[in-house]
Amino acid sequence: MRRFISSSLRPLFGLLLSIAAAFGSVYLFRGSTISAFVPLLFLGVLFVLSLRFGIAVGVFGSLGCALIFAHFLFSPVGSWHVTEAVARRNLSWMILGGVAFSYLFAPTSSSAHNGDH
Repeated sequence: MRRFISSSLRPLFGLLLSIAAAFGSVYLFRGSTISAFVPLLFLGVLFVLSLRFGIAVGVFGSLGCALIFAHFLFSPVGSWHVTEAVARRNLSWMILGGVAFSYLFAPTSSSAHNGDH
């Protein structure tokens, strides 16, 4: 029973890690000259988390982190609208790359149960 609980909470833990890392990135890079490129750098974080925690974390983490970056990192802060074209493009690439990495490289549920990852 304990293994079932830990295996069912594992994706939730991975999603919380991705959200915490996104907020940490917002705190570190807000107002910096490379803030528009944070989503592209964050693809590495999403890649590692999807490898470790599975497809769902990669997909929902990409979407959640894109919303966090749009609302808290890019101007106007506090709005869902992103005024900079470069930042909008990089958010789009982060979503596309995060979802693609998740489906291409993350372990499937059958290999995770067999211990093949």
